[in-house]
Amino acid sequence: WSVGTGVNYSQLTRSFDGVFMNYSSHHDENSGPSLARGRARNNVQYIGIPVNVYYNVISNDVFDFYTFAGGSVEKCISNRYRMPVDGRNETLRGDIKGLQYSAALGMGVQFNLTDHAGLYIDPSARYWMGKNQPKSIRTQQPFMFNIELGLRFEL
Repeated sequence: WSVGTGVNYSQLTRSFDGVFMNYSSHHDENSGPSLARGRARNNVQYIGIPVNVYYNVISNDVFDFYTFAGGSVEKCISNRYRMPVDGRNETLRGDIKGLQYSAALGMGVQFNLTDHAGLYIDPSARYWMGKNQPKSIRTQQPFMFNIELGLRFEL
């Protein structure tokens, strides 16, 4: 048995076509807002802390095969929209409130490079929770299958 934690960074992007109201300051206030048509792009960034409990099923000098369960807590640090306005893109900031939580179950394999470092791949199923989060794949489809890979250091 072991416990693991770290720091995660996630960037979620989406784009959509639409008609947008333009309230920019350089328009005549008597004429009201104008309409802008085009493709908007939304970029949402999170930073978080995962905590997982691991159980080694097979462990040797070359690799470890394990199962795990855990979760994470993440804070949105940026929610930006790039939208077409008068033939150019304008950046707008969206609301950022609260925290986003997730729970996960998975298995993985780590290929040991040294006694204290290895390359890993962890397929898992994850469920995202958290109200008042910026609209993203996590809010539209909270149950997802993931594959995480990276470098792991053991103390």
